[in-house]
Amino acid sequence: MAEDRYTVVPFSTEKIMVADGAYLNRYVKLMQTYFELDIAPLRLKLKAARKNPKGTVSIVACLMYCYAQALDKYKESMALRGKGNKLYNFEEADAFFPIEVFNGERKMLWCKIIKGINKKSVYELEQEIKDAANLTKTITKAERFFFKLPLWLRNVFYAYMMGTPLLRKFHCGNVYFSSLMHHGDGNTLAYSVASHFHTSGMLLGMYKHVANTDGTTSNILGIALSLDHVISDGQTMVKLVTEFVHQVDNFSL
Repeated sequence: MAEDRYTVVPFSTEKIMVADGAYLNRYVKLMQTYFELDIAPLRLKLKAARKNPKGTVSIVACLMYCYAQALDKYKESMALRGKGNKLYNFEEADAFFPIEVFNGERKMLWCKIIKGINKKSVYELEQEIKDAANLTKTITKAERFFFKLPLWLRNVFYAYMMGTPLLRKFHCGNVYFSSLMHHGDGNTLAYSVASHFHTSGMLLGMYKHVANTDGTTSNILGIALSLDHVISDGQTMVKLVTEFVHQVDNFSL
């Protein structure tokens, strides 16, 4: 038998931080739905508004705004469950917005908590997204110490945080929003599934250009929406999707 050749390297703090985020997913029982949306009309509205003195906004900011307005109408979808089967119905939706940031010369996955997305204008959300793109991250001594602790000990803190809604919302937000949106190959859409530990989450997937028979073009965007099945139900999900589509169809700057 040939001798196995290998090198043992330590798991970096950055990788442990990302892995722990995946561990937190076990605290929620998510139900998922996937739907497609033609965002061509929305793109035309943004193109027509490029000379707006308030500035331009991105598709992602617009869709985040529409998602936030849908959440605001159905506040149960951004509630958090506390100890003693108590439901904390918050007035603000704080979004966990994962991004890639530079840690020295390397990139790592980090998150920006965008506070009160349902209380902000689309221009304010656009600025938040731009600010997130310019973030850098330095691992602190306290973070290095914490992530060197055994997993079972870190889990003690995570269990406490997930059972304490105010602490959980402060550190992680109460909703999830992310985007993988880019031009697809024009043939298929990637069916992306949001994975998170929040009550509600939306993931913008890929989109493709579709040529219609009347000569127009549709931009079909795949969207995954998820809800915590312990707190919410399928009826709320249908209402949330319907309201989101309504917000997109009636969006204006």
